Amino acid sequence: MSGVIYMLDHKISILPSAIPAESSYGHPLLVHFIMACVAKVFGSSVAVMHVTTLVFTFFLAWGTYLLAYFLSKNYSLAIGAFILCLAQPIVIAQSTQVLLEVFLAMTFVYAVYFYCREHYTFSVLFCVMAVLTKETGIVMAIAFIVQHSLQLVLDKDVKKWMRLNMMYLLPFVVFGAFILIQKQTYGWYLNPVNVGKTKLALGSMIQKIWDYPLEFTFVNQGRFALSLVMLGAIILFFIRDFKSSKWHFNRPLMLIGIFSFGFIVFSSIADTLERYFLALIPFAVIGFASCIWYFRRIHTYLPVFLFLICVSVNLWYIDNGEKYADADMSYRHLVKTNQMVFDYVNSGRFQNDTIGFAFPMMYAPLDTRYGYFKEKRFVADTGFTKKSKYFIYCSPGNIDWNPPDNHQLIPIMEFRSGYSKAFIYKKINF
Repeated sequence: MSGVIYMLDHKISILPSAIPAESSYGHPLLVHFIMACVAKVFGSSVAVMHVTTLVFTFFLAWGTYLLAYFLSKNYSLAIGAFILCLAQPIVIAQSTQVLLEVFLAMTFVYAVYFYCREHYTFSVLFCVMAVLTKETGIVMAIAFIVQHSLQLVLDKDVKKWMRLNMMYLLPFVVFGAFILIQKQTYGWYLNPVNVGKTKLALGSMIQKIWDYPLEFTFVNQGRFALSLVMLGAIILFFIRDFKSSKWHFNRPLMLIGIFSFGFIVFSSIADTLERYFLALIPFAVIGFASCIWYFRRIHTYLPVFLFLICVSVNLWYIDNGEKYADADMSYRHLVKTNQMVFDYVNSGRFQNDTIGFAFPMMYAPLDTRYGYFKEKRFVADTGFTKKSKYFIYCSPGNIDWNPPDNHQLIPIMEFRSGYSKAFIYKKINF
C-alpha cells in the first residue's frame, strides 16, 4: 500500500520512476497504477484498497468458473470450482491485501481462458497485463510460444503458427521496454536484490519444487483432502474406464500443463514465498473439482459429500496459528499486535516523545491512510536512530534479527496476539 500512497501523492504513472525502487522492489507498476486511479476517485482509505482487491478476487474466481465450464461443459463442476477457489485459505487471505498476487493470478486465468476460446486479442491483452504486473508474468508469455511450437508439430499449420507467434510476441516487447526503461531509471534491468537470491543448483531446485509449489498446492492448507480425492478418482478411472477411453489431443490442458511446469521451474530458481503460488491455485481447483465430480459414477450424491468435506478441511486450515504467513489468515495476529502498539503510543502519554519504528511497522506511523490512527500524537522516527527515546521491537520483525541492547534499553510494555508480539523499550538515562 505504501507504493500506492506514494504514487497518489506524487504522480500516477506506470513508469518505473513513479515509485522509489525500495517500495516497488523493481516490479512493474500496473497494479499500483490501477489502485492509485481507484483511490483518486473513491479515496485512499484502507477500506477502498481492500474492496479493490476483493473485486480482483471475485473476477479471479469468476475466471476460474468460466475456464472450468469451457473445459468440462458442466455447470455443476464449474460452480464447484468457483466455490473451491474462494474457499482456499490463500485466496481468502489475499482477497483484501494490497499485493500483486490476486491480480496476477487473475490475468493468468483470463489469458488462458480467452486463448481456449480463440479470442486471441483478449488473451494477448491479459498476457500483457501479466508482464506489467510482475516479472513472473513472462512465464505465461513463454508458455504460449511453447504451445504454438508444439501445435505446429501436430497441425503443421504454418500460417496460423506465424500469426499467433506475431501476436504473442507483444508481451515480450512490452516487458523488454519495461526493463530498458528501468535500466535508464535505476541503472539495473531487474532488482539486483531479487536476482542475487536466485539459485541454479540442482539440489536446491529439486528441494524448492517440493517445499513450495508441490507441497503448497497439493498438501498445505487442507488441500491434502482434495489430493486424496484426486488420487482416488485416478485409481477409479484406471480400474473402470481406462480401457474404454478414447484419447485425443487437448490443446487447453496442454497449455495449462506447460504454464504450470514453467511456473514451477521458474519458482525453483527464484526467491519464493508461499503467496506466489496463488497463480497455480485456479488451475489446481479445476482439477480437484473435476475429480470430485468423477465420483458421481459411483453415487449421485457422493460428489456433494466429498465437496463439503474438502471445503470444510480447507476452512479448518484458514489460520495456521503458529507463524506469520500472508498466505493464510494468520497475518491478522501481526496486524492486531501493531494496532495495540499504536493505540498505546497514540494515547497521548507520548505527546512530545520520539519513538523509533523499524520493519514491518516503519510505514504505518507516516500517514493516517495506513489505518492505524486518525491523528498522530507522537513523533515518529522511522530511521530507528539514536535520537529516539522509545523504540518499538516486534516479532515477526526487527527483534528477530536486531535484538535490543539490554545495557541501553529497558522494556516498559508488551503486547501479544497469537504468535505475534511487540515490545516498547525505553532508552536508559535519555
